[in-house]
Formats: sequence, C-alpha cells, structure tokens
Amino acid sequence: MLLALGVGAGVWYINSGQFTKVPAVLDKTEAQARKRIEDAGLEVGAVRKANSDTVRIGRVISTDPGTGERIRANDSVTLTLSKGPDIVRVPDLKGFVLDKAKERLEREGLAAGMVTKAFSDEVTVGNVIGTKPAAGTERRGGSAIAIVVSKGRPVEVPDVLGEDLEDARQELEEAGLTVEVATGRVTADYEAGQVAEQSLEPGKNVAEGDTVELTVSKGPPLVEVPDVVGDSVDDAKQALEEAGFEVEEDRGLLGLFGDTVKSQSVEGGETAPKGSKIKIQIR
Repeated sequence: MLLALGVGAGVWYINSGQFTKVPAVLDKTEAQARKRIEDAGLEVGAVRKANSDTVRIGRVISTDPGTGERIRANDSVTLTLSKGPDIVRVPDLKGFVLDKAKERLEREGLAAGMVTKAFSDEVTVGNVIGTKPAAGTERRGGSAIAIVVSKGRPVEVPDVLGEDLEDARQELEEAGLTVEVATGRVTADYEAGQVAEQSLEPGKNVAEGDTVELTVSKGPPLVEVPDVVGDSVDDAKQALEEAGFEVEEDRGLLGLFGDTVKSQSVEGGETAPKGSKIKIQIR
C-alpha cells in the first residue's frame, strides 16, 4: 500500500504537482503584479514596456506565459507594462513633393490623410504647403494627417470675350494661363474671328498654368430683315430694332420733314447678320 501511495504521489507530482498557473495580473501595477506572482510561488523575470492606447501607464499589458497558463513552480513570469499611447510629432513637410511627404509620414509612424489643394505665392505647384494638424503637433501613432498641396499662385482670369483671337491669347498667356482654341466655331453676336466663349469665368481666381479654352465666333446669326418700305419712321425703326438690327436714317434734302420709309439698304425678306446696321431712306 505504501508503495502504491508513493508511486501515485510521484505520478501526480510529475503530471501536476510541479506546475502552477500564472495568476491574473492584467491592468495591475507592477507592485501588485509582483505580489500576486510571488504568492503563487513564481518569480518575476524581465519587465518590459510597450505602448498601449487602452492600458494606463505603469499597468500590466500582458504576461509571458499568459494568464492561466501552466508553469513550473518557481519559474519566472515576464511582465509587459504600459508606457501609454504611442505619441508622434507631426513633421514639417513644407516644400516636400507629395509622394515624399507621404513616405515621411509613414516613417514617423503616421498615415497620410485627405489631400487638398490651395493657392500659394511661395510654394511650387504640386509641393506641400502644410499639414492639418500643423507641424509639431502631437498625435497618436497611426493617426491620419491631412496634407495641403500648392496649386500655384492665384491668377485672375482676364475677360477676353469679343477680342481678336491673337490679342486674347497674348493677354491670357501674359497672365500666366495656358491657352487652347476649340476646333469648331460658333454663331455669336461677336464678329467673325473674335472670341465668343472662354472656358474659365472672367474675374475668377484660378491657378497659374491652368488651361483656358477659347471658342471663336463665325459671326452673328443671320436674321430675316422686316419689310418696312411704306411704314412710318417710328414703326419701321421699332420693327427693325425688335428684329435685332441697328437703324440709320437717311433723310437727304427731300426727307427732312418726311415720315415715310422710301427704301431700305437690305430688302425685306432677305437675311443679314444680327446687330448689323440697316439704312432706311425717308421721304
């Protein structure tokens, strides 16, 4: 019987008796963790530190072996204590090209966030003006940092509507803009060869180097001329002006006191460019 008891005790010791479990010490102070570990018949081994967004500074983040794991009595347990969140200062990225700015943020432990553009008289187009939050601001590691990129100095778009094409091109290029001319022409109130449309709104601020497309007029639309021969001067003028024409009176010597249209420079029923001048002879 004694032999059997001895053998049983030996087997128990080999399988279970020489082992214990790591006590729960997570979120405990180092002193509290040491006491619990020592009370369990274990020793505290290495004490390490790591960043944590959830565990307070100086408290236990983890143990090795972990909580509840089997460990030989008198063996040591490694503690990892929190040193708080990983705090990183936002680097000064002014003047960096965008790709290099993103690489720098990643090296610092941050992430590139939204990229926006703004005018700048100082920073070259495509380079970084600054960040949001600003350089030197402290942020948790992995935070996204917004980047503001230069789109160059602001340029006020000149109004070139109605100008001859070459004059308009010169004015826009001198302002710092790139000029393109549309392949097709349009009917407009401007004379043929003059600028009828511009893609950038006059007076608007745009970036230096932006492109403005010009569309050239092929002349005003043709409008049917009313027949006003025999009408009174007032009626004739009203009809012609409502049709979109300018009116010139030709009274001569005999028509100084007349009030009836004798003839018109473009006959009624024919077409003429809208806005052109129609001369009426009065008798």
